[in-house]
Amino acid sequence: MSTPPTRVVPLEQGGFTNAYAVETRPVLSEVPPELADRFLLVAELSRVRRPAEAVVLRVRDLTARHGAPEIPLVLKWYHRLHAPGPDVEQELRELAEEEAPHLERLLETGEAHGHPWHLYWSHGEEDLAGYHDDHPDGLRPEVVQSLVSQLYDAVTALHERGVVHRDITPDNIMVQTRRADTADLVLIDFGAAVHRPDEAEEPRTDWRGKPLYLAPEAGLLRQTVSEAGDWWSLGMVIAQLALGKHPIDFRREQEVLAEIATHDPDLSGIGDRRTRRLCEGLLTRAPEKRWHAEQVGDWLDGKDPDVAPRTDERIYDDEETRPAIRPFPFMGREFIGTDALALHLDQNHVSAARMLAAADDRARLVEWLGQFESVGDRSPEELRRLASLRTELERPPSVGTVVRLLNWLGPGLDVSWHGADLDVRGMRLLCQGARDGHADAVSLLRHLAEQPAVLTGLAQRPGGHGLDETGRAWRTLRAGWEPTVRELRGHEIGALPGAAAALRRTAAVDAWLLQLAREPERTRSRLTDDILRRRAQLPERVPWFDALLDAREDDLRLLAAHLLYGQARFAAEELRRRRLVQETDRMLAADQAGLLAVLRRLDRLPTLGWALLGATLVTAPWTFVIGLADVLGRAPEDAVVTAWLEALPAAAFVFAVELWTAAYIGPPFYHPERSLAGLLIRHAERPGRLARTRAGRYITAALLVLAVFLGFYAIVLAPWVWPLASAVAVAVWSVCRCLAHRRLRRPHDPESEWSLRRLLAWWRGRHERRRLRAAGLPLDPEPEWGLRRLLAWWWRGRHERRRRRRGNRLYRWNPRRLPARRRARRAQWARRAGGPQRTETTVGTWSAATPETRSATTAETRSATTAEGRPEARSATTVEAESGARSVTTVEARSEALSGTTPETAAGAPVGTTEESQSAAEPEATAVTTPAGTSAPPATTPAGAPSTTPAATSAATPSAAPATTPASTPASTPPTTTETTSATPSETAAETESESTGGQA
Repeated sequence: MSTPPTRVVPLEQGGFTNAYAVETRPVLSEVPPELADRFLLVAELSRVRRPAEAVVLRVRDLTARHGAPEIPLVLKWYHRLHAPGPDVEQELRELAEEEAPHLERLLETGEAHGHPWHLYWSHGEEDLAGYHDDHPDGLRPEVVQSLVSQLYDAVTALHERGVVHRDITPDNIMVQTRRADTADLVLIDFGAAVHRPDEAEEPRTDWRGKPLYLAPEAGLLRQTVSEAGDWWSLGMVIAQLALGKHPIDFRREQEVLAEIATHDPDLSGIGDRRTRRLCEGLLTRAPEKRWHAEQVGDWLDGKDPDVAPRTDERIYDDEETRPAIRPFPFMGREFIGTDALALHLDQNHVSAARMLAAADDRARLVEWLGQFESVGDRSPEELRRLASLRTELERPPSVGTVVRLLNWLGPGLDVSWHGADLDVRGMRLLCQGARDGHADAVSLLRHLAEQPAVLTGLAQRPGGHGLDETGRAWRTLRAGWEPTVRELRGHEIGALPGAAAALRRTAAVDAWLLQLAREPERTRSRLTDDILRRRAQLPERVPWFDALLDAREDDLRLLAAHLLYGQARFAAEELRRRRLVQETDRMLAADQAGLLAVLRRLDRLPTLGWALLGATLVTAPWTFVIGLADVLGRAPEDAVVTAWLEALPAAAFVFAVELWTAAYIGPPFYHPERSLAGLLIRHAERPGRLARTRAGRYITAALLVLAVFLGFYAIVLAPWVWPLASAVAVAVWSVCRCLAHRRLRRPHDPESEWSLRRLLAWWRGRHERRRLRAAGLPLDPEPEWGLRRLLAWWWRGRHERRRRRRGNRLYRWNPRRLPARRRARRAQWARRAGGPQRTETTVGTWSAATPETRSATTAETRSATTAEGRPEARSATTVEAESGARSVTTVEARSEALSGTTPETAAGAPVGTTEESQSAAEPEATAVTTPAGTSAPPATTPAGAPSTTPAATSAATPSAAPATTPASTPASTPPTTTETTSATPSETAAETESESTGGQA
């Protein structure tokens, strides 16, 4: 029987040569799609780097098959070629049913996407490695014995069923609970376990385990699997707990395996004798002499089983001697292995930079690195790079040199920088932290942007594949961001509020660009899905936002669309608001149109009636004139016939045009605004108002004469002119009315700002304001900043500033000063002409007074000249009755009002008339009445002061008699009225200055 040929799939068609090294699970950090409906993801417990590693997730079972849904469980999804065998699964199920102590319990198994999965109980979040970090000085002997007892039970239960764990490490031992200094341990992770009930120890090619915990026989190329390997791993774990550190200082795999194969671990640091004896028995390099379950059980019972002699002899004759490596001090610790030093230099980059900046520290590092030129089996390329590093470290190193140093010290370390992982998942966390504003993430991101050599150099590390390409793509995206932003801001986006701030290149933008460079397809898909989801929530479609989203192949525009979502939402809400306003206006217009249609139907007949009335008022006069011309016989016969022949069609034309205009415009816009009848009604009173004025009488007479002549001409010579002119006028006005109504119906076509209609409206308003001002009526409020108000503000403010600057004195060349100076001169002439007469009026009082009284009176008079800050007449006296008379008589002894010989009195002008009394805006004169026969001591009071009693004040008229003094008035004389003027401070100051000038002359 022949075997069918094997089908070979080429690599370019998706085939592969090593199925163990190819990842075929669809997801590595999520619940498998087939189990997504059942299990809810709580946390990812480990990251998958290779197909040999299982996807470990903490989940919750929504079906509650193994307890309440709130109980956390652990789901492990294995690669189908790296999963535990069926026999191991069977043994684990039986151990779970028996509730074996300190072993992980298997609850359920299955397959998803062709790969097996296991479901286990969750035993907490702390492992033995974290517990060990809390005790860096080692554990006490009794605590070690308690932990050994628990692990002994777990390993013994596995071995009794023929299961070898092969991966006993602190990471695979969970601390379920703590009790004082001790803890409850659970052995987990059976992914590398194999079943060999009675098989001989045979080598395997599926190499598993961690070198630091592998037995010497398990570190060969063909790994030997036996129970003895599990006891060696257990001895390494116990020695690490007792010492506080791992017994082997090397970290590179080749160095660790060579050290284990050639020398016994150094256990001299364990102080307790029994604990050290246990570790020596478990860490015996010869498998046949190594302690097993029997010896460990005896040790737990307090016995001291024999231990094979320890020796540093080589297992194989061709192995090298143990290297003598001097330690390198850094941050208080001494490092022998290069991997550990590389890890600490990366995690403590600030101290590392300070150490590399010091010349002495760099010299020690160069000397320490020189040991590795003769130690270990290193390739010529490795030695060449080491020599280059030592040369570069002779001076302060650049960032690229530091990257190459870490790569040489720890080539097997996961890719990281400044303690942050830079693999695919670590890059996501870094970008997310930078977008969230975390200071460390933002600082690292800026450092990577400023130092492109970091990503280029880290591409050689595990997990850093493609970082060099990522760095180049990131620089390209960052260089193209600013031009793209300038291009976008040149369009509608630039006018949006906050668009410039949203598009500014910040740490968040650099994080998005880095993620686009690292994972372009995934990030682009994520951005697109997020933008589409958000766009579906917008109330309106925004054109520029849709245009940005359509350019999905342009990563920069796609990111800009993501950043401008806030502006897009604002624009969408604004569009929705405008659309609602337009819809509201449309509905309102529709309602108004419907209402208007109803009103037009209801008012159509009255509107046509007004049209007939207007047409009748237009056609009736010429019908009367033509008939009168026909009856009188004064006009030629042919003219009368022509008139009648034109009158009938003209009348019909007028009626037709007016009716058509009324139908076109319709109610309520036709009457009274645009109808003939309304026009006649509105303008009927204007001729009457015009006829009442003086000019209107002449105009009215002229119009009547013109009407007589025109009527005579129409009757005698051309009676046909009136019908023709009326028809043409009505036709032209109808066209104007229809055009005006059409503009009214189209409000979106505004008239020109300086159209003839606006100019006419402005002229009418100006005429109306003049009419109201002339009638003394209040004007309509002017615009807040109209031309008139602006000019008034400028002129008044300018005049007020000048007045204040000159101390309440008018400017020298102010026109208002000329009348004041003229009045001052006239007053001086009046005093010179009537001096002796005025002296008689005051000589009695003056002669009767003593010199002291005259001095006091003079001082009092002078002090009263500045009452209320206004200069007054120098010799004004006030007579006040002691019995509380209600009126005050003010006699101005030296004012022009007392002089009957002044030019103003001679010309018949009112006494005391000033420029202010001639203006309508100034206060009127005040008349003060003094009872007859009143005699009171003289007192000074400011001239023009109002009376304190309402009865003592009356309006002065231009024909008021000149005032007289009390001394010259008989007792039987009726009360005398003295007219005084209320002069402004500026006029009084000018008059006083003029008087003083005249007196000096």
